[in-house]
Amino acid sequence: MKKTIVITGINGFLGSRLKDILNNDFQLYGIERKEDFNGPIKTFASTNLDEIDINPDFVIMCHAAVSSGQINVETDLLYQVNVKLTNEILAKFNNSKIIYISSASIYNLNETIITENTVNSPNNEYAISKYWAEKLVLNTNRAVIVRLSSLYGVKMKENTIIPNYINQALNNGNIEVWGEGKREQNYIFIDDVCSLIKNVFEKFNKVCNKTLLAVSNREYTNLELAKIIAKETNAKIKLVNQDYSASLNYNNLETRTVLNWKAESNFKQEIIKYIKWKQKQS
Repeated sequence: MKKTIVITGINGFLGSRLKDILNNDFQLYGIERKEDFNGPIKTFASTNLDEIDINPDFVIMCHAAVSSGQINVETDLLYQVNVKLTNEILAKFNNSKIIYISSASIYNLNETIITENTVNSPNNEYAISKYWAEKLVLNTNRAVIVRLSSLYGVKMKENTIIPNYINQALNNGNIEVWGEGKREQNYIFIDDVCSLIKNVFEKFNKVCNKTLLAVSNREYTNLELAKIIAKETNAKIKLVNQDYSASLNYNNLETRTVLNWKAESNFKQEIIKYIKWKQKQS
C-alpha cells in the first residue's frame, strides 16, 4: 500500500517538482492558498485545514513567504506564512512525520566554511521567521529540517542571480557582473534536493530531529557563472560597480554521510538546459 504524503506549497518551485517525482510511488495531496485539483492530486486550501480528513504518513513543508533578490516581503506576511501557518499544519497533522524545508541563511554567514553545526545567527526578518518555524517543527520530536543553499532549475524564481544574468544575456547581449565577480555562491539543483528528501523517507528514524544541509559539492564565483552563460549565449561580460558581499562556502559531510547521498548534478549542463528552456519561452 502506498504511503500518503501531503506537500504544502505544492504549486511552488520545489513543491511542484516533488509532485512530479513522487506521484508514481506515493499517494499525494497538496496544500495551497486555494483549494484545487492539481491534475489528479487533491489540493486543500490552507485557510480550511479543519476540512482535511486524511492522516498522512509524511508532511513535506515547502510553503514559504520568501524575501530574496529584489523582493522584500512584509514582516506580517513572513509571520503569517512561515510561522503561524506552520504551527497550524503541525497541529492538524499531529501524528505525521514532518520534513521542513528551510534555508541556509539561518546560519552565521560570516563563518569561513558553513557546516551543519555552524552557529545559528539569522540576520534578516526572513531568516528569523524560518528559524522560528524550525523551533516549532523540532518541538514535535517527529521532524527533520532540511536547509537549502540557492535552489535552481527550470521555473526557478526570476529574481535570483541565475535568471537575472541569463535574462540580461538573452535580452541585451550583455551580463553585468558586480565588482570583479569573485564572490562565491553555492547552488543546489532541484532534483538533487528531491533525491535527498526521498532518502530522508527511507532513513527517517536515523535522521529524526536533525538539521540537514542540502548544498552542492563546490561553489561558483559570479564570474564563473557569467562565463558559462556568456559562452552559451554569445553575450559579453561587463564588470560594474563594487560587490562587498561575502562569499559563502559550505561543507555538508555530516548530511552526505548519514544519508549516503550527494548532489549529482552537473552545474554547467543544468545551466545550459535552463538557458535553452528560457529561449523556448520567448
